[in-house]
Amino acid sequence: MLKKILGINLLVFVAYAILININSAVADRGFNIAIGMGVCIALQVGLNVVAGIVCLIMGRKEPARSFLISSATLVPIGFCTWLILLSIFG
Repeated sequence: MLKKILGINLLVFVAYAILININSAVADRGFNIAIGMGVCIALQVGLNVVAGIVCLIMGRKEPARSFLISSATLVPIGFCTWLILLSIFG
């Protein structure tokens, strides 16, 4: 269960990171990365935490653990990717 949830979350992260970079004009790319990716990362981590807490309340420990580990993994990966892309295109 952990590999499946973590894999899906990382694929979603890669998908919106690529979409933000491809669909941005060259002049606005730094701003779009700063705001767009920051908001997307925060939303994804927040939704994973909420899903983990809801699963804990419902008594489903394995999915809850997977969602919480996934959100804890996305925070450093997302932040480092955000900083690297911002330093390149910003």
